[in-house]
Amino acid sequence: MVANESSFYNLLSEMAVLFELEGTDEALQTSIALTGAIGNGAPELAKPYALDDMIQDGLRLAIHPGAVAVRQAHPVLHWAATAILDEYASSSVSRHFTVVSLMGPGQFIEHDFLRAGLYMQTPNSYYQLHHPEAAETYIILHGRAEWTSGDVIGNYGPNKIIHHTPYLPHAFQTFKAPLLAFWRWSGNIDVDTYKLLDDPKV
Repeated sequence: MVANESSFYNLLSEMAVLFELEGTDEALQTSIALTGAIGNGAPELAKPYALDDMIQDGLRLAIHPGAVAVRQAHPVLHWAATAILDEYASSSVSRHFTVVSLMGPGQFIEHDFLRAGLYMQTPNSYYQLHHPEAAETYIILHGRAEWTSGDVIGNYGPNKIIHHTPYLPHAFQTFKAPLLAFWRWSGNIDVDTYKLLDDPKV
């Protein structure tokens, strides 16, 4: 378990560094909370998960330090379909996405007004237009995606920081590699504010 704890602490450290670089007040608060959790143990070993092979194979050649940290901490990362998608989206949508929730109400790092964790999307898949009430930030670690944020469409890869204001419609189309990112919600982090939107591509 010592090796798993070390890998998990390294992941928290990588997340803290990248969120600190974002520079907003919410990002700095996230960084402080992540750093404060280092040394407080690691989650229990994760149970086998349906997308384990995709996650491990997809990150096998990853070189971004954050992606490498995710790969090394995999034994204690509890990847799961999000409760949001389970409730609001069909399995044909939700099977393409998986998250690890590390920070937030009831999470490993308890926090009342921030959520943060890992996001991964399968290759050649589309996450249709959606929005929460929370302000949302992604930091891409591996893979690329055509990213729709309101009226702006961009092709983004590692180190790109993408911020969505509350209720901004956004969607992601991945390519041949899976997409891996750190994510954060701030503001109203109630998951019940999440909505899938009508999307002409679906």
